[in-house]
Amino acid sequence: MNYHRNNWRQVAGAAAPFIPGGRALIDAVNVVQGFSDSVGRDRLQYVPDGRPVVELPWQPPGPPPDPQRAETVGRQAWGVLFADAQQYGARSLLDQVGTLLAPLPPTELDLVVRRFGTQGLDRWDALAHVEDEHGQPAYDWRRQQELFSWLLRTVSPYGAMLVGTGMPCSQPDYDAECGCGDHGWVLPEGPFAQVDGAYVTENWQWVSASTEAMSWQDMDQGRFGTCWLLTSMQAVLQANPQYAPRHLRLEANGTVTVTLYEEGTPIGITLVPDLPYGHGGLWGAKGHTADARYAETWPGYFEKAAAQYFGNYHDVAHGGAVGVALALLTGRVAQPLDLTSPWLAQEVADRRARGQALVATTPGTSDRDTIADGRLAANHAYFIKDVDPAGGRICLGNPWGDGATRKMWECWLTRQEMGYHLVRIDAVDTW
Repeated sequence: MNYHRNNWRQVAGAAAPFIPGGRALIDAVNVVQGFSDSVGRDRLQYVPDGRPVVELPWQPPGPPPDPQRAETVGRQAWGVLFADAQQYGARSLLDQVGTLLAPLPPTELDLVVRRFGTQGLDRWDALAHVEDEHGQPAYDWRRQQELFSWLLRTVSPYGAMLVGTGMPCSQPDYDAECGCGDHGWVLPEGPFAQVDGAYVTENWQWVSASTEAMSWQDMDQGRFGTCWLLTSMQAVLQANPQYAPRHLRLEANGTVTVTLYEEGTPIGITLVPDLPYGHGGLWGAKGHTADARYAETWPGYFEKAAAQYFGNYHDVAHGGAVGVALALLTGRVAQPLDLTSPWLAQEVADRRARGQALVATTPGTSDRDTIADGRLAANHAYFIKDVDPAGGRICLGNPWGDGATRKMWECWLTRQEMGYHLVRIDAVDTW
């Protein structure tokens, strides 16, 4: 919801213009304490039109590597990778590579990946997409994802970034549709998640917050058109605060594994920890701020996992059905509510009490248009933030948060307004 913890520098920076000599004082403190926005941005691992590949600290599990064994197995696997796929079959070659590499401990697998480099990894990626006589790839999408995820969560941080670069289909890509040349990928420094107390909005209004490390208050939509997905996540997290720790996991090597559902079956998607970046900030979903040094990053990794599932950011960012998002998150089929029911608010209250997540959709063709006297964006998805059954009202929460205006941050609708300004409300079990 674009809430901010407002660390002392943010608060002081906003207050400085109203205090005589305030700006000079803040600048002096920053110098003494070693804080500098320009230095901080330079320190970020950011690559315009590319992905960062840098060495990072890593404490590998298991025994120390045996370089000789890694070299021998790596040579064998390399020979298999570059064998004739038409003669031996791509599926057979992939299985042989897996058989050779699977027994290696993480440190030795990492050595092999480094020796492969982008040339070997690109060939490995390409083999998984070689089609047979029936037009089917050697590995289906789920098998490919298992392969990518195994590599990404096992090797070193450098090796994972190398896989993300050398095996293009292991990570989603994006086109910001902006010709400024400033867009690329960054390794953010902000925390994956953090337990929070109270929040302050952009407009300096205090709001209570969850004590959960990953909560619905931490969601800010960003620049991609993923409201249908992110606000569904907010609804699920509000209904079931224990959902996130079971479905988003930060791995020991810094990669992130997100569990989504395909036709009710869970599938783990492991991701390199870089995120889309542009115009000096995180471009996609994040928590609290777009500054890559402080923003909570788990919302961005959730959005990135969905982009990987759908193919790329373009496909997930150009809209989708809330029912699809809720099924992707929970593995369950969403149930539409009857908007003509005179007891709609009471039904919403009952479903919320049973731990269901509820998401509402507004009519229209563009979220740049507004309805309900400017209180709602058209063609937009909202989660049911609160309900007043006695008064017959519901409150909609906006994944934009206060980034738009306080007027559009949250919106109470009467029974009559629900029927007029909403096209549907979907509900799903989260427990």
